Amino acid sequence: MKTRRYFLSVILLLALSLTAADESHRIVMGGKAVTMVADAVYAFPGARSRVVAVGGTDQGLGTFLETVSPSYKNLPEFDRQAGVEVYASFRPDLVILKSSLKKTLGPGLDVLGIKTAYLSLELPSEYYTELLFLGELFNEQNRARELVAYYKNVVSRAETAAATALKVPGAQRPKVLLLQASGDGFEVPPASWIQTEMVRLAGGQAVWTQANPGSAWAKLGPEQIVAWNPDYIFVISYREDAAALADAMKKDRRYSSLKAVRDDRVFGFAQDFLSWDQPDTRWGLGLLWLSNMLFPAAMPGFSIEKEARQFYELLYDFNSASFDAIIKPRLRTSGRPE
Repeated sequence: MKTRRYFLSVILLLALSLTAADESHRIVMGGKAVTMVADAVYAFPGARSRVVAVGGTDQGLGTFLETVSPSYKNLPEFDRQAGVEVYASFRPDLVILKSSLKKTLGPGLDVLGIKTAYLSLELPSEYYTELLFLGELFNEQNRARELVAYYKNVVSRAETAAATALKVPGAQRPKVLLLQASGDGFEVPPASWIQTEMVRLAGGQAVWTQANPGSAWAKLGPEQIVAWNPDYIFVISYREDAAALADAMKKDRRYSSLKAVRDDRVFGFAQDFLSWDQPDTRWGLGLLWLSNMLFPAAMPGFSIEKEARQFYELLYDFNSASFDAIIKPRLRTSGRPE
């Protein structure tokens, strides 16, 4: 928590020191988690034409931002592990990075006099603060408030659905396990990451929190999964069809005794160009989808396709035809195309 407050302080100081929109004509983004940063930046229409280079945003399922801005295909890409000299070669007015890169890239960029903004973009509260910061940076304050209102509404709906469902006599928080497929095994996210927070907001009990208090995905064996015996399992993949991996898990004899397997409650986490579990702009869609998966009776009339249409229209200006042509063929929810 102390680290997060530090980075938010950095962000607020930058908001005061950068006269933002007028000086940030050339924006460069990079680093391992650049996808999350770039998707947030591209939610501000006025910023799109200022981006001059991005360090690659395809996690393995396609390059989404090519569909948002026609000029994106022409932007130079560079290695996500690139050093400061590569950033400097694009003559940026501003470099935007995840806060995790401040220690490695920050000193070198500071020496070169390159202004840098750091975004955490991990938990909902950080999203609210940092979207407002981007609004100041790009002189799109009303847009920022509109985006924050969207995410706050999503969280409120999830919390309301969970509270409604758990008021039913005898109702309990279901035991939920989120797993990332990794090689021939699985990993769980840290207790502090958004995946854990999404389960909590949706009304579930994240069974893995004690097993991973660290800051990176942690591998675990079949024995641990069997010991937890969750009610629901959601399989995450950033490069493959998560539904297919969930189906493979259900057929694996090592997991045949699990309650989630017996009850047919092993699902691939929702995807399109990206998995919806991560702190990308799609986390709100992922939260609503997860809420409906756990407590469908508390969300009558819910349609994830309708929610996705609204999301892409609000954040990225997709009309019905472009959604049908670009997003709908990739939309996978509940382990199947929607």
